[in-house]
Amino acid sequence: MNNQQLPFEYISVQDATHIIDENGHMIAMMDVCGFFLCQRGSVDVSLDDKTYHIQRGDVYFYMPTMLVGLLSHSRDLEGIAVKCDLDFVLPMVEQSYNVSSLLTIRENPCVSLSADQQHKLEGLANLVREHHRQLTSASYQAGASEALQHLVLSLAQSLFYELIYDYASNKSLRPEIRDTKDRIFQAFLVSLFKHYRRQREVNFYAEEQCLTPRYFSSVIKEKSGHSALQWIVQIVISSARKDLLSTDLSIKEIASAYNFPTQSFFGKYFKQYVGVSPKEYRNRERGTMSAL
Repeated sequence: MNNQQLPFEYISVQDATHIIDENGHMIAMMDVCGFFLCQRGSVDVSLDDKTYHIQRGDVYFYMPTMLVGLLSHSRDLEGIAVKCDLDFVLPMVEQSYNVSSLLTIRENPCVSLSADQQHKLEGLANLVREHHRQLTSASYQAGASEALQHLVLSLAQSLFYELIYDYASNKSLRPEIRDTKDRIFQAFLVSLFKHYRRQREVNFYAEEQCLTPRYFSSVIKEKSGHSALQWIVQIVISSARKDLLSTDLSIKEIASAYNFPTQSFFGKYFKQYVGVSPKEYRNRERGTMSAL
């Protein structure tokens, strides 16, 4: 990861128009989530099948696989928009909450903040942006790049923790269940976050709910736009990437932790979806960081 490849970025309303399809929807992505804090004006957005009016002091979150539509906005619209990799958010969610929190935010993606909450978020966001600008412009003393990068990441983590705290302070973190298929999808995600290190087969998750793999897979695809296997792979690969970069575990130990029969089998699985072997990925990313 170099200073141009941080796991988050600020985006503008104008930038968003470049990733909207012919139906007025943003292209949903498995590994991206984010938020928008409205500081001035207003905007109407659609999140999946619901429409929301966002005004000053409101935050809306978009989660992996959600279709986000930009319907209209006032001319004076201003705000802080951030998108980030699931790899970046997942460890924080695992440490502090559970998958039900993600499901709650998915079902209730908008929250109104108090003036104090908004002020704190704006302060953190400004710190992240200021230091990120330093990092990308190389306007720092020689030898300080690695410390600056860690500072930016730490500030960004603080920003997201503050967001989740503010959300939990305003809403009960309990997911709303709409119908039977929603229950199937929620149960799958809860089980996936619990078992992904040991179970990578769709059949396992289908049998947990006494469903045929074919029907189970069709429900997950219908509710999220992605197959059950895509969800499994995304979570496994995101977590394995984190372990390769943030721990000193050997690749053999990581393979064992994810219940792969051999290191070689893990290597083939990882390379199939990442494009390089676990060793090459670790050496490349760590080498890039140490060279900063």
